[in-house]
Amino acid sequence: METYRRMSRRSIWERGMWYVPASLPVGIGILSGCLLLFSLLQMLSETTEWALRIMAVVSLLAAAYGMGWFAAFYRRRLGLKTGLICGLTLYLLLTVVGLCWQHESGSWLRLLSLLAGGGWGGVSGVNHMHKRPPR
Repeated sequence: METYRRMSRRSIWERGMWYVPASLPVGIGILSGCLLLFSLLQMLSETTEWALRIMAVVSLLAAAYGMGWFAAFYRRRLGLKTGLICGLTLYLLLTVVGLCWQHESGSWLRLLSLLAGGGWGGVSGVNHMHKRPPR
């Protein structure tokens, strides 16, 4: 007599690319928070254009890092690839929004900072210790 054992259900972190839309609110939330904080800082003091560019790059790095870390931490494998895909997804989203709103496309510095932040976040997310390791 043969017994049939159902396959275990796979989570969204293991199936295809579903980890990207699951981690997208994290990246958008960090980006919004950083931009809000920097805009309040700009209101309190007069800043130059190069300082504004540095603030924008720091915001993009933080958003891509957070998104890549979140996705790679819960996915628990392929950290660099996961982070780069998250950074690229955030770049494409910002480029589409920029094209629709301001009729401008993204720059290479934006792409580079998002890929660097996402890759860094992905590697550190995979290597971060888990309280309850998988069985």
